[in-house]
Amino acid sequence: MKKKIAGVLLICLLVPALILPAAAQSIPEERQAERLVDAAGLLSADDAAELLKKLDEISERQACDVVIVTVNSLEGKTPTAYADDFFDYTGYGYGENDDGILFLISMEERDWAISTYAFGVVAFTDAGQSWMMKQVLPSLSSGNYATAFNRFADLADDLLTQARNDVPYDERVKMPKAGIDDTSETDEDRVGKIAWSLAIAFGLSFIPISIMKAAHKSIHPKNQADDYIRPGSFRLTGSSDTFLYRQLSKTKRESRSSSGGSRTHTSSSGRSHGGSSGKF
Repeated sequence: MKKKIAGVLLICLLVPALILPAAAQSIPEERQAERLVDAAGLLSADDAAELLKKLDEISERQACDVVIVTVNSLEGKTPTAYADDFFDYTGYGYGENDDGILFLISMEERDWAISTYAFGVVAFTDAGQSWMMKQVLPSLSSGNYATAFNRFADLADDLLTQARNDVPYDERVKMPKAGIDDTSETDEDRVGKIAWSLAIAFGLSFIPISIMKAAHKSIHPKNQADDYIRPGSFRLTGSSDTFLYRQLSKTKRESRSSSGGSRTHTSSSGRSHGGSSGKF
């Protein structure tokens, strides 16, 4: 009986020892977590597995970590500070420069935050992050988390490709669709609609005005004021030019950082991160 009990205890001790090294083999020593950490449980097992596979493929191919993290609480930190600390202290970052981007979702107050580092700061400019979130937020706000996270990963892939092959996307560089179905309305779309509306309104008003003008052909404008002055009623005895004042206006020229339009800040680890945050 004692031998059976001893055998069971031995198995209990050996099984964890066999399982843990196998699980650790998929994560590099310098990194303590997968590129997908769904602590808030927003994804099904199948969706999480597919998304992790996509994040790993993009990160390895682009040589830049693309990470998605969901949590239930920020534990008293700001969204930006939590995202920066999670990136720094969990060991994320690809290569010797720790290139990467981390997308954080907190369900407590429905916060989101992006943290970028090294080449991630260069590739994901402020305008680039805004462009991404305009396409991600609709799915995120409606609770379609798998769709939102997959779209974020795809757009991150596009921005990394843009930055490596040409120049990083910012206000001066138009980002290609790259196969992504962008259903969100951009500022350019709104400006275009306004311009078309004004053109149509001008066209509709031009017709009745032209008809009214044609009905008053007998009325002609006077090109000279002399026609309205009675001869001999006006006499100019003297004239002079007097300088009254000068008005000078100045406009501050905004400077852009060398990282392609990314504002940076210092995290608790002392490293310089880019990023943005908001609500969903």
